[in-house]
Amino acid sequence: MLLRRCFLFPFPAVRLVRRSLHRKHDHIVLHPEIRQALQLQKPVVALESTIITHGMPMPENVVTALAVEEQVRQNGAIPATIGILDGRIKVGLTREELTSLAEKPRDQVIKCSRRDLPFVVSRRQSGGTTVAATMIIAHRVGIHVFATGGIGGVHRDGHESMDVSADLTELGRTPVAVVCSGVKSILDIPRTLEFLETQGVCVASFDSPGGVFPDFYTRDSGCTVPYNLKSAQEAAELLRSWRELKMESGLVIGVPIPEEFAADKFKIEEAIKEATAQARAQGISGKEVTPFLLAAIAKITEGRSLKSNIALIKNNAKVAAQIAASLCDVSTKLESPVQKAIDKKPLVVGASILDLSFKVDDQKRDMKLDGATYSAVAKQAAGGVGRNIAEGIYKLYGDVNLISAVGNDQMGQTLLQMMPKALKRGLIVADNHNTSLCSLIFDKFGDCKLILGNMEIHQSITAETLQAHHQLFREAPLIIMDSNISEQAMASILQQAQINKIPVFFEPTDMFIAGKPFKLLPELTKNIRLIKPNMQELKTITEAITGETVKWNPETKQPQTELVQQAKSLIKKIDSHFNCIIATLSDHGVLLSYRGDAENDARLLLDVSKPTPPHSTRFYPAPMVHNIVNVSGAGDSFCAGFITALLRGRSLDECIAGGFVAAERALQSESAVPATYFSNQESFESRYKHTARIIQQQSI
Repeated sequence: MLLRRCFLFPFPAVRLVRRSLHRKHDHIVLHPEIRQALQLQKPVVALESTIITHGMPMPENVVTALAVEEQVRQNGAIPATIGILDGRIKVGLTREELTSLAEKPRDQVIKCSRRDLPFVVSRRQSGGTTVAATMIIAHRVGIHVFATGGIGGVHRDGHESMDVSADLTELGRTPVAVVCSGVKSILDIPRTLEFLETQGVCVASFDSPGGVFPDFYTRDSGCTVPYNLKSAQEAAELLRSWRELKMESGLVIGVPIPEEFAADKFKIEEAIKEATAQARAQGISGKEVTPFLLAAIAKITEGRSLKSNIALIKNNAKVAAQIAASLCDVSTKLESPVQKAIDKKPLVVGASILDLSFKVDDQKRDMKLDGATYSAVAKQAAGGVGRNIAEGIYKLYGDVNLISAVGNDQMGQTLLQMMPKALKRGLIVADNHNTSLCSLIFDKFGDCKLILGNMEIHQSITAETLQAHHQLFREAPLIIMDSNISEQAMASILQQAQINKIPVFFEPTDMFIAGKPFKLLPELTKNIRLIKPNMQELKTITEAITGETVKWNPETKQPQTELVQQAKSLIKKIDSHFNCIIATLSDHGVLLSYRGDAENDARLLLDVSKPTPPHSTRFYPAPMVHNIVNVSGAGDSFCAGFITALLRGRSLDECIAGGFVAAERALQSESAVPATYFSNQESFESRYKHTARIIQQQSI
């Protein structure tokens, strides 16, 4: 029996472009806690690292950075300190990484603004990120709130030297909310506020009657701003509107330093003048001016300014966390019931397999099944349709539960080591069966020619073991089932789906077993609301449901129009049984059949309570994909992308686009499921929303 089909994903009507090129290196590395928080849309606060590398001396820099992170946690958000270590941009520094960055000699750590990022990354150097650089990276990964001490600005002689911080221009073009104690006292604050106004930056004070704007060390800069926010809730409402309006500029929220730590304005001004004179005398210029002045002021004030600095950054982190948490609360109140299901974990039940693949690299001969020996490149990877889909959903949606089986053997240990921890929660380790092994043979063009394997272990997924996981069924917004499991296991899954009124997404897996539930368990298939067959599987399912023999033999070489019409004729025979049929037509594209009332509300595809109304169909030509490495997991990634978008309440076009962009990444990956699809959830969403606009125009 075949374990799984080798799916040539529906990309383009034009020829696929295959080149065995590695994907470009992803320079931004998210800590797993940050990645999961962003995927689950939990509150995250970005923190800069120049405070560690250039803003404070040892050991105050490390102690303060850790204390600031703790303030964020205590106030309901997750801290993401951003820094650069050996050319890798880290979002969410660990304690060890933070300490390592702090202990590096100052001449080995670059103070990184926008202009410095490509140089530091290309030279694999280390750096502390300024306000500007931190904003860029935070926006890139989808963090909306950033806490810092104070922003840069126009220097006091800026009208002559043209020394203006890059923070200000970044605020004019990068949509991140910066929570700070205003502009650093060493700068020309009135000119800075004028510059920000010119850049279109919304500037507000926080809990400061009359809109009095702070100036870092003191609570009153002598300047006022147009708006004052009385609470974190008000700030969150402002941020929500700012995001909904898709403002391309940043936002500054000025938080006064706690009164007990505020400096005497006259004394701090005298210290600033003295420090500025020292800087001029020593020829300090450029980006070295600010850290020099802060250090000189701390020395002149005998450490009192440093204590103020520490107090204000901790307070800013507290306020930023409260705003980020409130922003999540505001967004949650406005979400639809389907969007609120984001914290619920979809459940996948299916095969976990250790894949052993061979790709012929003999350029002189075309491979034939003739008993000859061919030179090949061998690789092993985690596979199995159910497991692949579960890992894809985990990486795109944020979390998932998987029920599957592996053997208590060496191959099982190897497979477990390749799987994310979250996928191991529902695994059955069987003593009486070997781990499923699948051997895949690819020709030199990357096309799969033969699959061999054993399936017996999945008999270990019994009705009893599934009943033991009844809580996972009860809490799931969707159950995904592949056809590798036994008839008895399918019956148990479908019974629990009916009891808990949960829709089932059926992945047919292979043409020979695609009809299993419909032929053997017709009375239990009511909750199978979505299926994703290829052409051969569609034929098998149609025969199982109707009892008729379908004479048509699908051929990928058929003209596209003929193939689409014949697929439509098969779908018409069975569409009343489902809410959605996603028929993948090889490299031509996807034919989507869906209940007509889901045109404007894709959530109805998950409905199990109402009879299915008449269907509509739409054909989506597949986009062009370059640099294809392998095709073995693209179909599973398509499922993961489609399901992720569907559970997030997106439109039909966006669901299909989510499948396309996830599958594209799989095609360009060495493994069936890419190590990383996208750097963060917002990148995935922005990609499929962009793709949706394109395919909407091309769909038929």
